[in-house]
Amino acid sequence: MSFQELLNPTVVAPMAGDIPPPPGSGQDGLKSKKIEKTEISQPTKKPTQKELDSLKVKKAWEVATTPAKNIPMNLIMSYMTGNSLQIIPIMMTLMLLWNPLKAVFSETNAAFLPFTTKTNASQIYLPKAVFVLCQLANMFIGLWKLNKMGLIPNKEADWLSWQLAGEFIEKLSF
Repeated sequence: MSFQELLNPTVVAPMAGDIPPPPGSGQDGLKSKKIEKTEISQPTKKPTQKELDSLKVKKAWEVATTPAKNIPMNLIMSYMTGNSLQIIPIMMTLMLLWNPLKAVFSETNAAFLPFTTKTNASQIYLPKAVFVLCQLANMFIGLWKLNKMGLIPNKEADWLSWQLAGEFIEKLSF
């Protein structure tokens, strides 16, 4: 075998014509397709402004629905940590309240700024509203958790000192 054969191998046709050539071996199956230097690749077409705006709106929707992906995880974590007053459930609940507030008031415009142009500014308002609603849903999970822990004063006895705190359903007596 010579060096020239190693550089330019040829594919020999099989004796039996029943077997199809393997994928990528060329159209006729006898020789591999060589790239000719005379072929000039065509430049890619630049997207129009309308296409860019529609892509930016799609990306804005992806950013807007990102907080919604955290809602199931936050619900499960809130349920699993229990209603006891310990450091982990309290810190998790405070983070469920603090992070959405921070995101709504300081990160909303910054998150959607790369996608806003003069022509699509009116189309970005709805993704911003969905972003805020998803953040509020995360915050309501924190409020639900505070209520389950008994830290939200929502009964008459929480505000009036002469009211009894409530009747106990069961008593443990010795």
